[in-house]
Amino acid sequence: MSKVKLALLYKTTERPWGGVNTFFRNFHKYAYLDEKIELVNNYSKAEIFLSVGHRIGQNKKLRKRNIINISRSLGFSNPFGGLLNKGEKKFIFRLDGLRKIYAPEAGKVDDLLIDNLTLADSAVFQSNYSQECFDDLQINYPESNTIILNGTDNRIFFPSREKSEISDEVILISNSWSVNHNKGFKTIASFSELNRVQVLHIGRWPEDISSKYVKLLGTLRESEIADVLKKGQFFLFPSKNEACPNTVVEALATGLPVFYHDSGGTSELCHNGMLGMALPKDSFDLLTLNEFIESALDQYSNMRKLILEKINLFSFEYCYNKYVEHIWNAIL
Repeated sequence: MSKVKLALLYKTTERPWGGVNTFFRNFHKYAYLDEKIELVNNYSKAEIFLSVGHRIGQNKKLRKRNIINISRSLGFSNPFGGLLNKGEKKFIFRLDGLRKIYAPEAGKVDDLLIDNLTLADSAVFQSNYSQECFDDLQINYPESNTIILNGTDNRIFFPSREKSEISDEVILISNSWSVNHNKGFKTIASFSELNRVQVLHIGRWPEDISSKYVKLLGTLRESEIADVLKKGQFFLFPSKNEACPNTVVEALATGLPVFYHDSGGTSELCHNGMLGMALPKDSFDLLTLNEFIESALDQYSNMRKLILEKINLFSFEYCYNKYVEHIWNAIL
């Protein structure tokens, strides 16, 4: 079987740096061992590129002229890129939601992506919600497209084999790299005020919001995140309008039902309430939150059982195989 010569148009870091970085890091690990894929670092040798569409790393932008250059085997920064048409090499854009919707203050980032999207040959949306964002704003995207939910490395994120019944204390885990207020930090802090609840937070916390009784763990490596998740009973994710959050996938892969804000693509990951519970509209009222916790405890065993039955859906292997199928279809 011949191999597809694929270049990953994103430079990863081993440091914690959000879901995009984690995706490409995992993709590289699986593609490196795949007999159907030949990963190439030299762009001139690639047949097809996988990109997020508007940047190639933490702080480096991807512009139309760069795409044209590498599509024609020219240097990335060749000045002639802005004067030429795109070459024959193909580009798949992995599309998130739009910041105009979930982080309006950073919405200008979308303009570069939307401009570049006219050069994409194919698109992978991270969720139905992600695609709806583009449809709602009437943004054109390639006719060749599909939806593939995110996955995580199940060699790291897997359910604890010693999971016991919930005791008097209920442990909730939250996780956020971003300090955007739409991540729901006030809701996380409110849960920490409940008598029988302990909240452990992985990642960063905004300086202008009180963490109350939340135990702040700081940024952790993947293996450390997995260890913390295995200590919890529920994953608390009050973030709004997320396309397909990796942190939720990691929690589900570890067997945790999710408390989620009923917006964006998070409900898709949670199978619309089968694998978690939508948070109450008033997520600051302690009486309401107490009642919510009691309801969750009643449903805990059933939700966890369903998660374990569907555990393979959250593996990166499952996600990766769908990407490879799409890459082959795009190249043929």
